[in-house]
Amino acid sequence: MLIRRPPARPFYGKKPLSHETVFADLRLAAMKREREPSSKAYRQDRFENTERAAKETIEAEQRARREKTKRLRELRLSQHGGKDPATS
Repeated sequence: MLIRRPPARPFYGKKPLSHETVFADLRLAAMKREREPSSKAYRQDRFENTERAAKETIEAEQRARREKTKRLRELRLSQHGGKDPATS
């Protein structure tokens, strides 16, 4: 015996969902949303901040890679030489 479920109620209130309603609500939300300033100085500042953050990230990755290489080299030397890397 097949049990039929009642039709799902729309989550958008009690009226059925239509694309016009959805798009109207999206347009209204976009109009109410606060806009970013579009001045040239603001864009330049945002670009410089992004560029600086990227450089800092790259430098941090390079530093971490160098430190890891140094630790591995010390570990290898200690294993071959039979001495403790912490004492050197």
